[in-house]
Amino acid sequence: MARTSVQRISLAKLINNCRDGLFAIPEIQREFVWDRKRVTNLMDSIWRQIPIGTLLLWETDSSRRHLLRHVQNVLPSYSLNNKRIWFIIDGQQRLSALYRAASGGIVTNYRRQEINFDNLCFVFDKRFEPLRFGFVKYPQKVMHIPVKDILSHEWRRYVRGVGSQKKFTDIKTFRERFKKYSIPVVNVGTSDIDEVRETFLRINSGGLRISKADRAFSRAARLNLRGLIRDLLKQLPHKFDELDDSVIQACITVFSGQRDISGVTIESVLARLEREEIENGRVSKSFIRTWTKMHKAIVIAVDYFLNELDVINRSYLPSDNMMPVLSYFFYENNLAQPSPKQRKEIRKWFWATGVAGRYSGRGYYQNIRADLEFMQYLARRKKGSFTLSEPVLKYDVKRTDYSYMGSITIAYLLMLCLKRPRYLENGAVIPLKETASISNRKDLHHVFPKAMLKRNRINTRQANSLCNICYIVAEENQSIGSRRPHDYMAELKQPKYFASVMKSHLIPYRSESGLWDKNIRRGYKKFIEQRLDWVCMEFERRAGMKLFRQE
Repeated sequence: MARTSVQRISLAKLINNCRDGLFAIPEIQREFVWDRKRVTNLMDSIWRQIPIGTLLLWETDSSRRHLLRHVQNVLPSYSLNNKRIWFIIDGQQRLSALYRAASGGIVTNYRRQEINFDNLCFVFDKRFEPLRFGFVKYPQKVMHIPVKDILSHEWRRYVRGVGSQKKFTDIKTFRERFKKYSIPVVNVGTSDIDEVRETFLRINSGGLRISKADRAFSRAARLNLRGLIRDLLKQLPHKFDELDDSVIQACITVFSGQRDISGVTIESVLARLEREEIENGRVSKSFIRTWTKMHKAIVIAVDYFLNELDVINRSYLPSDNMMPVLSYFFYENNLAQPSPKQRKEIRKWFWATGVAGRYSGRGYYQNIRADLEFMQYLARRKKGSFTLSEPVLKYDVKRTDYSYMGSITIAYLLMLCLKRPRYLENGAVIPLKETASISNRKDLHHVFPKAMLKRNRINTRQANSLCNICYIVAEENQSIGSRRPHDYMAELKQPKYFASVMKSHLIPYRSESGLWDKNIRRGYKKFIEQRLDWVCMEFERRAGMKLFRQE
């Protein structure tokens, strides 16, 4: 049974303890996940003397050093000269923010956002009200005083010349409040790692929820999966390094023979791996060999997405759940490149899954399970034919709002990019692939401008139909404005490359096209139906199979 003791410790002492390397981060803990807003709210709570929670420490001896997380960039590393270890079980985010507020420096959080604590300031700037803190890129001495300067031993020199006596008094008050502010520190004494792990999970499930990935990591700390996955992600190009840890955990789960990638199953599989793959306190050689194959399968799958399926970057992957499915094929295919027959079936799977949204909504677990079975059969038997059990309604494409980034929208935008759309004015290819990102909307344009449709009583949902969206660079978009297609397209109709430009955008352009109808409502309805046919035909051409059925 764990022994506990509670004492209140001042922030000044806690920060000094951090500098002395008394605290350690265990592998069960998350990385630094806070952003600027959470940091400023924490500082404001201290200023207003609002409680900021409890710090939970696990005191143990140096035999538990194998549980240390050695790679971190927020708190100072634990000093191996200490005979006792104080693992931070709960409160790491707060303590890290407090330490950096006093010490400064640039930190990259879990989402790869840079937080420059040198720019965390106590402010006299009304733009930040009601808070008294903010991150200021270029601090002005009279208006923005860096927190690290206020908490420095030479603080009087740093704040000299701030202006009025009231400002000086406020700065001095904050410094005193911060230094003397104390928080309850609960010290847990136990030698049972499972007891500590369960405490960690219970605390976080009752407060700030940890992710499914972190729950799973906590069950397999000795395997150092967090570190292995971090090293793997660093090797992945074209934004695939931004994949969530849970995606790679799902890959490991299916490699282990599971067909279910729910959070509960992932956690169970990783816990089983830790039980079975730790020998005499060390990771077994068999797991090291298995992980090497897993690692290679994931790298090869990413490469295949990029070079064979023409996924421009990770933002153009219709669903992250495609990663474990394709990785599993390569794992079962002994890391070999697919045969022509296998390539054909993988291409069918990719486009059908993206267009049909098979890995989202109700029933997506069943689709993933079925696809894993198919990939295993395709890899082992070198044969099989991918089929779409429920063809897509064309209406589903037409009704999809492009502003909702579901799998069908992503598949649509990828397909348009791969058509190599051209500039309207000169017919040159728009260099989208160099800078393309699914989150960058500046080069997306309504063929029938939204403002013009609104004037003609066509609502936003209808105006935002995928079939009304194409890639047109911002400069051309501005010149089009809210003019009718009949007008702005007429100006471009004469050049010899007009037909090739329109085809590159999948825009019906001949005389019967709704583009040329001067009645906007009638023309728009006609155009959407015409372009829907073009879009669906192109999807099926890419997939090499029938995807759609008529209503």
